[in-house]
Amino acid sequence: MLIKYLRLLVAFAKAFAILWFKFPRASREQKLAHIQAWSRHVLEVMGIRLNIAPSSTFIWPNKTQLLVANHVSWLDVLVIQALQPCVFVAKSEVRHWPVVGSMAHACGVVFVDRSAASSARKMVDDVGSALHHGYCVAGFPEGTSSEGHDVSLFHANLFEAAIHRDVAVLPLALRYTDARTGSLCLKAAFVGDIGFIESLHQVMGTSHLAVDVQIGKTLSPQGHSRRTLAHLSHRSVLSQLQALQT
Repeated sequence: MLIKYLRLLVAFAKAFAILWFKFPRASREQKLAHIQAWSRHVLEVMGIRLNIAPSSTFIWPNKTQLLVANHVSWLDVLVIQALQPCVFVAKSEVRHWPVVGSMAHACGVVFVDRSAASSARKMVDDVGSALHHGYCVAGFPEGTSSEGHDVSLFHANLFEAAIHRDVAVLPLALRYTDARTGSLCLKAAFVGDIGFIESLHQVMGTSHLAVDVQIGKTLSPQGHSRRTLAHLSHRSVLSQLQALQT
């Protein structure tokens, strides 16, 4: 496992080099390509296999849309970035995580303190601005992570920006499994009192970890309130997760 940690350390060093030296001169498309390539590399370094369900909808590269998914792990961000580079919405605590917090800030992550109404309002405005400028935005409307058995109800705030900007919502489901058996693997779940470093060590020590992804059909925001769009998106993600479990 020492070799895996050394390779991961090199990958993080490479990320900082990209952020400091390449990002200032890179176009938006080049930045997104760097993020996608790096995310795929880190998943490979950690030994995580990415499986996209055959029945999934194709993701159009660099298309402006709102991606929403069930939330299991901090790995979810890497998985989605590997599929479709996005501006992410994340809880404010991520800003203070070692290394990851600095990288998230440099990549333009929209941080939100869900205990403050003013922070939620700013989040909607920031997401709306990112969508307006042509970025794909991704978030986890459950507001918390789970072991991956089910999908909690979605908070509606995030969907307000999609309605205001008339941007489609792309729902997708994530399920972490043992690649040998296909059974649910809880080693990736970032739940309870576990900290980031402890979770990282747990993931790095797990062999044959895979993540199954089911991508649904895009949902138009037209004719919806933020609550009805959140409900429709939740039903879509839940049905996709159930499809992965069969």
